[in-house]
Amino acid sequence: MKYETKVTGIGTMVQELAEDGDLIILFNDDIKDTDLRDISVSHEVGVLKEEIVVGDILTIGDKKFDVTSIGNVAIKTLKDLGHCTLKFDGDTKSNLPGEIHVRGLVPEIKIGDIISFE
Repeated sequence: MKYETKVTGIGTMVQELAEDGDLIILFNDDIKDTDLRDISVSHEVGVLKEEIVVGDILTIGDKKFDVTSIGNVAIKTLKDLGHCTLKFDGDTKSNLPGEIHVRGLVPEIKIGDIISFE
């Protein structure tokens, strides 16, 4: 397991972003900014044990997704802040530096779900 954490909160705008943008924004649950909290899935502070690379598997709850591309700062912000934007579009090139693209449909996330990369 390269990274693992548990969902502790779901912001009021997460569903809208998932439906309109095919994305989920992650942040550690110690984030203080209420605007960021509103748009994010909050999670316990996780430890990045190994760098995530294209071809790895993202698991959210019981759903699995292939990682297809990674922005050039996504791993650093995931390690430092628990932050990245998960884009469910299967793109092989990241448009923004903090994105991790995966293949599949945006899953429904619940508090208590485990998010992991392997």
